Amino acid sequence: MLTIYQTIIAIHVLAGAFALCLFWIPVLARKGSVNHKRFGRIYGTSMHTVAFSGITMSVLVLIFGVTVKPELAAVPHLTAARLEQAYVFAWFLIHLGILIHCAIIHGNQVLEHKKDRSGLKKPVTLAISGALALNGALLGIYGLLNSMILLIAFGALGIVIGVSNLVYIFRKKVSPTAWLREHLGAYLGSGIGAYTAFIVFGGSSIFQATGWLQTALWIAPGVIGSIFVAKLSRKYDPPRKAAAIKVK
Repeated sequence: MLTIYQTIIAIHVLAGAFALCLFWIPVLARKGSVNHKRFGRIYGTSMHTVAFSGITMSVLVLIFGVTVKPELAAVPHLTAARLEQAYVFAWFLIHLGILIHCAIIHGNQVLEHKKDRSGLKKPVTLAISGALALNGALLGIYGLLNSMILLIAFGALGIVIGVSNLVYIFRKKVSPTAWLREHLGAYLGSGIGAYTAFIVFGGSSIFQATGWLQTALWIAPGVIGSIFVAKLSRKYDPPRKAAAIKVK
């Protein structure tokens, strides 16, 4: 089991590093261009790999504990506390995995069904947005009860993204360019998840950050990304445009 776990970690790290580098090509490329579409598809596939492997790793930790993370039992009297911490971070990584899956699926679906949003009402599309919002609420509550800013911030982000996806799907009328805002916002949201995971599980060690600086590094991608998404929303779907596209 340990070998399987380590293999999944290797896949996760390689796919994650590839996605982090690839992310900027479709972001900076002209929207609708060949490079935007081609590298956007490759990025989406790599992010699904990152999310699936991350969720799988986390489930293995929750089920097998010290079998896949023997270092947690290195100091016997600290094993229980370390296991509890590992479980919480596994839960957080599952949340990021759901967020990434949700973002990529929603980003692709709104593009495919930009003229007829009724196609977005697929069970899997609704389920993953609902799961993201629900898990975000539970994670946020746990974070509040235990004063964990990272969980509070990303619990709230999960609620916002999940609910916002569902609102777009079921709203009777949207503006003609709302699909573009949703598409770009969803893919940027996946980038927020990827860069946060990198900083939380690797970047903090590289930067040797502790205390408030570590927390700031953890939430920085979410804050910066949310501001960027808000600006894109105003650019591509300004409030002055009248709602015109109805859902069937």
